Amino acid sequence: MKYLLILIMPLMLMMSACEQTEYVVPNRTIIVDISSGDWVTYDKGYTYEVPIDLPEYDDYNNEEGAILVYRSLDNRNYEQIPQVYNGIAYSYVATAGSLKIEVQGAEDLIIERPKSMTVKIVLIDSNY
Repeated sequence: MKYLLILIMPLMLMMSACEQTEYVVPNRTIIVDISSGDWVTYDKGYTYEVPIDLPEYDDYNNEEGAILVYRSLDNRNYEQIPQVYNGIAYSYVATAGSLKIEVQGAEDLIIERPKSMTVKIVLIDSNY
């Protein structure tokens, strides 16, 4: 019985040492500069929004991938959206081909037109 075990052990080690291959698809990052004049309001200053053309974000990404959005007021430090900062709520809506960033007062007050900012958009490819 010992001899049988000695003969089988190398075979078991060879089978358990199979190499697995993992494929990693890199994320895509898009940087967009938004000027203060790009913001539009439809409710007399309660909410401002800016549309961003985003052809890289297609139907497949919308269904199976993910999107992360960050904003920077100084082109160095990025903060993730959605967030509330100094009583101002930042949010976004992503649809295939476009992204809309919205800014509104957290307490439903009229706000000033948003300043210029840089937006970093990270597209994460995935499938489930």
